[in-house]
Amino acid sequence: MEQKLKSIKNTAQNKTWVSFLNKNHPYTLLHWSIGGAQSVEKDVWLLQDEMTFEAQEFTTIDLAIEWISEHMDGITDVL
Repeated sequence: MEQKLKSIKNTAQNKTWVSFLNKNHPYTLLHWSIGGAQSVEKDVWLLQDEMTFEAQEFTTIDLAIEWISEHMDGITDVL
């Protein structure tokens, strides 16, 4: 599991996003620096459920990875 988390973090930092499967359920971790119709500036990492499009915001990638490690125990593929 530790290797999968490391791969998620490294890929996200290099590409600004990474997709992965947790128990065959797709998620994406991505950096959001500008968004919305008004070009709202943000500097957050989003963890998005690709089935429901619900997202959680994290102020740093380390907090996002920590949350993933505590709540997702079935990561199989890092895309």
